[in-house]
Amino acid sequence: MDEISHEPTNGQIRLPAGISHEQLAEILELLDGLRYGSVQIIVQDGVIVQIDRTEKKRIVKNNSPVARNTRES
Repeated sequence: MDEISHEPTNGQIRLPAGISHEQLAEILELLDGLRYGSVQIIVQDGVIVQIDRTEKKRIVKNNSPVARNTRES
């Protein structure tokens, strides 16, 4: 089996077989701004068929009197 080189050649990235520049751009766009979460790439028969982005939001515990009163109600 041939090894896949990820080293830049003439300023371009060599992509693994089955991944287009458009798919790579979509993956990078999904990663942009993601602070907590994941990007999952689903592959079938060597072809990307689905890309899922799951983002987690961190909730800061608030100890303000309003928050305490709301919980006690």
